[in-house]
Amino acid sequence: MGCQVSEIWANLIAAWRVPFIRYGLLVSVSAVLAFPVLSSQYLQPKFSELLITVVERNAKLSAGHMRNMLNLGNNPIAPDVVDPMFEHHIKMLEADYLLWKAKLFNADGLTVYSTAAKDIGNYNKYSYFHEKVAVGETYSKLVTKQTMSMEGETVPRDVVEIYVPMMNGREFLGAFELYYDITDDNRALLTLIRHGKSLSHGLSLFILILLLIVATRAGFDVRRRQQFQDQLAEKELRLRAMSESAQDAIITTNQQGKIESWNPAATRIFGYLEGDALERTIYDLVRATGNHQERDQSLIGFMKNETQIGDGVIEQIGIDRQGNEFPLEMSIASMPLQNQKHSVCVIRDVTERKKSEEQLRLSHQVMACATEGIMITDQQENIVSVNNAFTEITGYSAEEVIGEKPTLLRSGKHPGDFYQSMWSEIKTKGFWQGEIWNRKKDGAVFVEWLGISAVLDQNGDLSNYVGIFTEITQRKNQQVELERLAFYDPLTGLANRLLLQDRLEQSCSYARRNDSMVAVLFIDLDKFKLVNDSFGHEVGDLLLQEVAKRISAVVREGDTVARLGGDEFVVVLRDLNDVDAVNSVADKIINAVNQPIQIQGNQCSVDASVGVSLYPDHQQVSDLLKHADIAMYKAKRHHDKRVCFSESLEMTE
Repeated sequence: MGCQVSEIWANLIAAWRVPFIRYGLLVSVSAVLAFPVLSSQYLQPKFSELLITVVERNAKLSAGHMRNMLNLGNNPIAPDVVDPMFEHHIKMLEADYLLWKAKLFNADGLTVYSTAAKDIGNYNKYSYFHEKVAVGETYSKLVTKQTMSMEGETVPRDVVEIYVPMMNGREFLGAFELYYDITDDNRALLTLIRHGKSLSHGLSLFILILLLIVATRAGFDVRRRQQFQDQLAEKELRLRAMSESAQDAIITTNQQGKIESWNPAATRIFGYLEGDALERTIYDLVRATGNHQERDQSLIGFMKNETQIGDGVIEQIGIDRQGNEFPLEMSIASMPLQNQKHSVCVIRDVTERKKSEEQLRLSHQVMACATEGIMITDQQENIVSVNNAFTEITGYSAEEVIGEKPTLLRSGKHPGDFYQSMWSEIKTKGFWQGEIWNRKKDGAVFVEWLGISAVLDQNGDLSNYVGIFTEITQRKNQQVELERLAFYDPLTGLANRLLLQDRLEQSCSYARRNDSMVAVLFIDLDKFKLVNDSFGHEVGDLLLQEVAKRISAVVREGDTVARLGGDEFVVVLRDLNDVDAVNSVADKIINAVNQPIQIQGNQCSVDASVGVSLYPDHQQVSDLLKHADIAMYKAKRHHDKRVCFSESLEMTE
């Protein structure tokens, strides 16, 4: 119900907006409202005045008749002029003319006669009597009197009170005051007027309802037409907005190819303002690529509705205002209008896209020809692309790894925190590079130099990760070998003098921080020259290798065993708390070395002499080896003592 009322109200508002309907409604409603008002404000008073006028006429006739009955002539009225004949005539008038009451005044306003005896002898003191009636004017008014009904009830009566003056020329002789009961006539008149008003109101309401129905229907038509116009306007606005904001040129042409409309993008692409462009044809702006004239003819034929240009989008050459050529894509749609064929051409400048395609083609070629392995992942670290070098290095084809995680290459050689640190650096800095051990498809472990970069899109958001790696296993092995040659004795595999110096410095630094001791044991082999001379250098070398193994077996894993050359060995004992531990290790070394050694069927025997220097007794690291060497020579001179401490001649068994 509410929706229907709203719809009707909307229709009336729509009709009101139409000037013709609005003015018609105003005139009609004014007429409808004016008719009842005219009836109540004009007709009713006029009818009442007419009724009073009729009563006044009867009153004047009655007054004239009564004046004649009094035989006054031109004499003033006196109290003795009333006789029984006059009273008889008064009663006749009461019966014939509905005379409700009658009075007779003399010129001074004294009541000389009244059908109501109580009024006789009273003066009329009302101003209108002396101002109007006394100068000869008939005065009347409608008043309401209270009277007794047949049932003894007091009821109101409509009475016309009329003063009829009696004049002798300009001399006032007296006046009759006659009261006529017009209650029944007045009620009949009011009933007639009320019926007329009811009829007029009903007719007015009918006309108003009819007008509202007509207006509602007219408003409905107006709204429907307005909605249709609004829809057309909205579609036109949308099309215009689309055309204005489009990045592609949108050009309409007639069947001869003449340009009819031109959007801002067309100005940006071709350089012509709309006014200049409307003087040209599409053939001035577009031609086929190369020398393919048949494609030009195809375009012209399509415009003239002779042929079809093909499917979808065609590539053509555009010519701008300066005569420069550029690649474009063009699609054409037919638009029949008023029995003529028009065309809508959508043109896109693809210069940048062609450049991007060329760059992409070169990028693909570079990626395919690169000797480094390349792996690209998405944001979720799923592999999306790999190159040929990746397949050659890892053994995995692109089909096997696309969609997988790079973790399929993990070798297991790195702890979990290694990868956490790597990804943390990538996400904070956008890049990481370093050595990493991975595993090939066949299970072989290899080392690679890997760089991982985060790739951001044009909005600065992460889009991909790119990993570029080179296998450096061979180079790593060469590096290890070079390091071995640089820091290790080639015969025994023990640390050489250079590595010994570095380890000794580290041990002393640690002892300095932790308030501990470092011991340097300088070991020399007695009778080694005899073995070397007796059995040859090969046996001597094997003897040195066996001695190296025996010394390494009796020291801790964190201690250092080195060979300085010939038959000289050095042991660095780190993180010691007392000298007793040094004596214990020295004894173990001597016992191990002094055991007979079988080499190529020959029993070889050597003895060890040990010199010891301590840190922090000697603060300078360079002095430790020197003092240990001196102590070792002391031990050699005292054959009964196998171990000698620096700056002390005390020997231990």
